[in-house]
Amino acid sequence: MLIFVAKKRQRTGIAFILTMIILTIIAAFAVAMASLASTSVQITDNRQKAGSALSAAQSGIDYAKYFAANVNASLPSTTNNIVSSVEANAVWAVLCQKLQNDNTDILSVSSSGTFADSAGGGTQITTNPVSIDADTSFSLRFFRYNALPNIIKIRVIGTDNAITKTIEMQMRIQKDSEVLHYAIAGRGRIIVTGDSTINGPVFSTWRKINWKPPVETTSETTVNGSLSTVLTKQQLADAGWQLATTDALGQPLLDADGNIIHTAGDTIQGYYEGVNYAQSADTMPGLSENDYDTSSYKTICTATIPVSSTTQREYFPHEPGDYTVKKDTGGYRFDRYVYNNQTFTNAKLPGGRNALFTNCTFNEVLFIQSSSFSSSTTKCNNVRFDNCTFNGVIVTDIPKNSSIQWIQNCLYFTGTANFNNTSSIQEATILAPNFNVNLGNTAVVEDGESSTLTGAIVGGIVDIRGNAEINGTIISTYDTNAHSEGYVSNIGFADDGGSEGGLPEDVGTIHITPSPDNLLPSGIATPIVITTLQSTYSEINN
Repeated sequence: MLIFVAKKRQRTGIAFILTMIILTIIAAFAVAMASLASTSVQITDNRQKAGSALSAAQSGIDYAKYFAANVNASLPSTTNNIVSSVEANAVWAVLCQKLQNDNTDILSVSSSGTFADSAGGGTQITTNPVSIDADTSFSLRFFRYNALPNIIKIRVIGTDNAITKTIEMQMRIQKDSEVLHYAIAGRGRIIVTGDSTINGPVFSTWRKINWKPPVETTSETTVNGSLSTVLTKQQLADAGWQLATTDALGQPLLDADGNIIHTAGDTIQGYYEGVNYAQSADTMPGLSENDYDTSSYKTICTATIPVSSTTQREYFPHEPGDYTVKKDTGGYRFDRYVYNNQTFTNAKLPGGRNALFTNCTFNEVLFIQSSSFSSSTTKCNNVRFDNCTFNGVIVTDIPKNSSIQWIQNCLYFTGTANFNNTSSIQEATILAPNFNVNLGNTAVVEDGESSTLTGAIVGGIVDIRGNAEINGTIISTYDTNAHSEGYVSNIGFADDGGSEGGLPEDVGTIHITPSPDNLLPSGIATPIVITTLQSTYSEINN
């Protein structure tokens, strides 16, 4: 019995010890959980404050964009394609002065002047903290380096109590180049047909809807962008036109399989990304011939192309396959001066030559002269290029006729036009405001013909037919609203393409892709603007 009792007491002691150990562990765990909870609360609070500080910094970025947009309204225009350092300095002065003038109880400038850091020296202007609420605020710093006068940097520090977040972004002082964001932009009707792929938006200012709608496309076409008009949807409907079957936001309606729904009355067929009505870009810089001054290109051309001893009689428009027979009673006769297998560099072609260049090569600038206020074929220039190579840019005078002389002033490309711009002027391939620019034939297009162009293609009315690869913007500057529907910018073949609608044989493959980062050609008077470079947004670790 004594042994039995002793064992019972021993087990009771062990149980007591185990209980104490468990209680100790539980107590320690409770302390740890309390500490963890406190830490979690602190972490959550810090995260909330960090999020608030970042939101404050982003509010500062939004304010900087808003402020820059207001500054733009005070900036001058320039005809240079690159904003000079002198012009950039003037823009910076306007920005700083406006920021100083906007000093209020909410926003005030703390300092301005020069600075120097590891990246170099420059000028800056900073603001005092701008309160968003009792705990959060942001402060702004605009600065630029002397070595990069066209780049304005923005640094915003957002604060929530002791937590800060910093965002940086850049802005560029440049010319307004909105027109280069479009693949096709014109002041008349635009028709896109056949195997044409337009990798960007299309814009037309045509208003004469009692005749025709502003934009038409066929079922084979692809427009990887929106189609825009200055007209309202109701104005078009009142005139009996429906551009497309869309929702209230102008987006295409889709069937159960995801295909775009078209009705027979839609003037826009094929693929498109949307329709924008009542657009206000009718005065977009670069869209009117009055925005251009091509004289700087003329001064580059020191050589004058001499008179050729050979002439050839042709008509324009002409019968299919035969340049010597006029197409109808409206065709004009041209006694062309003929140039074969020659090379021209920085050369001028005087008015009235109405030349035929065959297998010729053009380097740097070819300048085509023409008189204003004249419809005479002895003063204008209807020029045909057959199987020619262009290693530079073609530029023309800007005839100031009240009505475009689309027959008398014309650049007409036939055969295989080889465009390979290796000149110092990369911003355009053709700069011919108020000229009729006809890439491809008004008659039969031969198999295998193609044209590859880079930079802007500017004409009074621009037509593209056959096979063409274009990396730039098609700009038709002539306002055709004073005329019937026959004045049309054709991309491809169109039954209703006006006097130069072409033939079914004109159908080819056309690709047009805008290059919005390109420079505008020199001579276009457009405003200087401060634009935000979205890709430069960065959050800086504090």
